[in-house]
Amino acid sequence: MANNGNGLRKLSDALKKAAEEKDKAFQRREQEPIITPPPAEPEKEQSYQETPAYEAGEKMEKLIVSAGVSKKIVVYHNPNSTIAEQFRVIRTHICSSEKSYNVRTFAVTSPNNGEGKTVTAVNLSVVMAQDFGKPVLLIDCNMRKPAVDSLLGLRGSVGLSEVLSGSLQLKDALVKTEITNLTVLPAGQMSVNPNELLASDKMKAVLAEVRPQFEAIVLDTPAVIPYADPRILGKLVDGIILVVRAGRTRREVVARAESVLKSVGVNILGYVLTGIEYHIPEYIHRHL
Repeated sequence: MANNGNGLRKLSDALKKAAEEKDKAFQRREQEPIITPPPAEPEKEQSYQETPAYEAGEKMEKLIVSAGVSKKIVVYHNPNSTIAEQFRVIRTHICSSEKSYNVRTFAVTSPNNGEGKTVTAVNLSVVMAQDFGKPVLLIDCNMRKPAVDSLLGLRGSVGLSEVLSGSLQLKDALVKTEITNLTVLPAGQMSVNPNELLASDKMKAVLAEVRPQFEAIVLDTPAVIPYADPRILGKLVDGIILVVRAGRTRREVVARAESVLKSVGVNILGYVLTGIEYHIPEYIHRHL
């Protein structure tokens, strides 16, 4: 996490250094003999019993079927790994730095799509639920392309979209996962007007209602550059984290995203660098 005015410069240096380290690692791998592993056995498809989400004349109910937590959620499958430890470092920075003092609600976003923000949001939520030993809520605010459900092995049809539109009570939309202390509010059906729903008084009321119930609340949001959603949600939470992908995100794009968020008064807690395929250098530990 970067916690001062030099954060963007430090992130730029980190991106440059990461690219150099990645090139060196690639050159070393090219010199190593190629070992072809035996073909993996095809995974057996899991079958799900399909049931209508709504029954005529009956109370609307949330239907969730567990499909297994994705392997991308490293803190769940391998909590003692190096990557899992990095998420604990990020959690510690969020909870202890001066800029994020008393942060209990925060959003996770990225400048553009495909930078790993949802995987980051879910891993952070899981590690907080594990380490705090208290209830943690993860809200999928991406009503355009929700992904939290699939990462946590949930299959649901209703959620935040229905709560904000008034067709579902909040208490009926909250889903307790198989991960101890972690509750999810799924995105629900894709909406044609997510900006209006997220900017509504109902969204403020939802956050006000869940704050006393959870130790931490994490919002997964769409990307900053293509959508206005992070600007709307960023003002409703204590801070926001920008996820940046090494070797992909351009420095000027990061600067643009930061400028857009700051222009509406969003508190940027810092940055998370993703896409590192080798041991993360110590200097990144200090700045991210």
